[in-house]
Amino acid sequence: MCIYNSKNDLCHHTGGSMGFDEHHRNLEKIQGKKVGFVEVLLHTHATKECKKILLDGEINENDYDKLEFVTNRSKCSYVSYMKQLEKVYRNTDYDDMEVWENLHPECQGRQLFGVGPSDPHFVLTGTPSSTASVSDAQQSHELQKVQAELEKEGEARQNIEARFEQFEQEREQERAECEREWAQERVERERERAEQARWQKNVEAMFKKFGKK
Repeated sequence: MCIYNSKNDLCHHTGGSMGFDEHHRNLEKIQGKKVGFVEVLLHTHATKECKKILLDGEINENDYDKLEFVTNRSKCSYVSYMKQLEKVYRNTDYDDMEVWENLHPECQGRQLFGVGPSDPHFVLTGTPSSTASVSDAQQSHELQKVQAELEKEGEARQNIEARFEQFEQEREQERAECEREWAQERVERERERAEQARWQKNVEAMFKKFGKK
């Protein structure tokens, strides 16, 4: 269970006076690629030592027990967010501000925890809401969810096909085993008939021999 002091944990982070969106832009400039919400969150709320070992590759963003944050609330929120992504999308490679907002209902109508006064739409898409509508972000979220559902259905279909193929293989093995058993039985019957024919022939020969005497 996560316990934190809401008064002390509300704004405590390592981002300094820069906003979340500015950190987002700076990280993308430094790395030369698109940076996700989780990466910026770790950059602004993980401890200095934690960020160093993350950078060195000693741990990754899914090593929840080893990640250290400046506040317990930050860590609780981060872990809850990542686990919710795993539940919804079956992995943590998605950005979903709706999930983050739902984890912090106490921030409704106020600055969102972890993001502050920054534009949530920009945090997700890199595009300020002044140049793109909120509905676009919602459509993007819905598209991600649909893609995740399609991936789930694809995996389920592959599992069914794999089970069916395994069933066919097992049935073919059983059929081959039955044919081997039938072949062995035929050989055994032929051997028994041959033995019986030889025995009968020997008996007849003996009777003939005794009859001549």
